[in-house]
Amino acid sequence: ESTPFVSMAKKAAASGTFFEVQTQSLDQPSFDGVNEGEDVSSFDNKSADRVRLGNYIQKFRRTYQVSDIQELVDTAGVASEFSHSEALAVREIKRDMESAVCSAQDRQADSGAGAPYKTRGMFKWLGLGGQPSDVPAAFQNVANDTTGTQTETTFNSVLQELYEANGMPGGQLTLIAGPTLKKEISDFARQEGSTTALSFSVTQPAESKKITLSVNFYEGDFGNVAIIPSVFLNRTSGSSTIDSDAGLLIDPEYVAIHTLKAESNSELENQGGGRRGFCDVIAGLACHSPKAHGYFN
Repeated sequence: ESTPFVSMAKKAAASGTFFEVQTQSLDQPSFDGVNEGEDVSSFDNKSADRVRLGNYIQKFRRTYQVSDIQELVDTAGVASEFSHSEALAVREIKRDMESAVCSAQDRQADSGAGAPYKTRGMFKWLGLGGQPSDVPAAFQNVANDTTGTQTETTFNSVLQELYEANGMPGGQLTLIAGPTLKKEISDFARQEGSTTALSFSVTQPAESKKITLSVNFYEGDFGNVAIIPSVFLNRTSGSSTIDSDAGLLIDPEYVAIHTLKAESNSELENQGGGRRGFCDVIAGLACHSPKAHGYFN
């Protein structure tokens, strides 16, 4: 039930079905100097390198119904079947949102039955399966690794790529990692059979009766990374398959969830069979700069 991406992303409002954010690049450093007495004869257009990045909202909905008899009988541990169903729908819709924004699905405009609005997921923003055509080359993601098992060397290479691309303006990164990737990171300094890997010693009181061998925060040459495991990365809608090797390396300052309609519950008319209702939310993912993030897959 943990939804780390949606929880850490900044929150904003959407005023339409398509919303945009602006991102800007800076000129390369120049230190040619200026001659003594030289007048200013040319001027730069500082908005020339500004681009707009847009995404569609997506409507998420979960329905529930409880028969009249089901609501009347006593059920152990459940005071109200209707309230219980409503609570389950709320929890499920949060998982739906997390899976969508952490997916590789592309944005889609509503074009009739069977083709609703869809919001572009983070993996697609970062170019998994091909760079989005609406993101200019200068703003596309450059920090990623798809070679397989992560080592400390490959992991640091992605951090270096990210630092060289933008200097990490947010200052703090969060890696939302699949279970296997999380385990690989914990194994960085104690890889079996390695003749070059550094090793470390763990000293803990014997009375604690435990050994701590988990890495939840990584301090590297090119930044600090908080590591959070997740089972909702790069999934397909309706599938239970977990992409355990996937990971999203996120600068939280440069992602946001734009909400057109906040999460709400509505009870519909009872037409004789029992109480029924639905929970829904309308929101989309804003990636303020694909260059500010990285991914593993």
